[in-house]
Amino acid sequence: MNKVWIIVLLLLFITPGSVFSSEFGELTAICESCHGPDGASPYSDVPIIGGQTEKYLRGSLQSYQVWGRPCVKSAYRTGDTSRPKTDMCKITGGLSEEDMRMLAEHYSSLPWVPAPQSFDASQVDAGAALHQQNCETCHEQGGTADGIGPRLAGQWAPYLKHALKFVPTGEHMVPPLMERKLGDFSEADIAALLNYYASQQN
Repeated sequence: MNKVWIIVLLLLFITPGSVFSSEFGELTAICESCHGPDGASPYSDVPIIGGQTEKYLRGSLQSYQVWGRPCVKSAYRTGDTSRPKTDMCKITGGLSEEDMRMLAEHYSSLPWVPAPQSFDASQVDAGAALHQQNCETCHEQGGTADGIGPRLAGQWAPYLKHALKFVPTGEHMVPPLMERKLGDFSEADIAALLNYYASQQN
């Protein structure tokens, strides 16, 4: 075969894939500059995303894109940390549906790494009972399984506490049932739930 045709075929079939991989690598690098390697966030105010379900991750990205969740400014934790603070609405604003699908598929395929965090052991049993009565339907098996909602067991408690405060204001859109249940919880109830989730580190 003529050498020119060989080069043309290589350009057609190899280069696009290489460019595609490079561009996706840039996307994951942006994610991991805040969420940590493989989405296993070491930062208590940034959620763990590696190991969440593809459906939940994709839905979250889509929600941020239309400002369906609060977009709090955050500094980059790794890489060029001199970059201006950013937020999830700004980051998702430049993503296509295909970008979001690929990112969700990628991070859902990674292992879930529970956050190593302190908790009040005296509140764990009360939190477990509250979860069983109010949250188990959507966050199955004590929040450890992939259910209708995201995995909560082992998630950073400070992040969860911060996210929950936006539910009553309507800034964090959640299913109506969850919104109603949260409205019935006292601060002590929420503290017990968060200690229960924080205690699950295996």
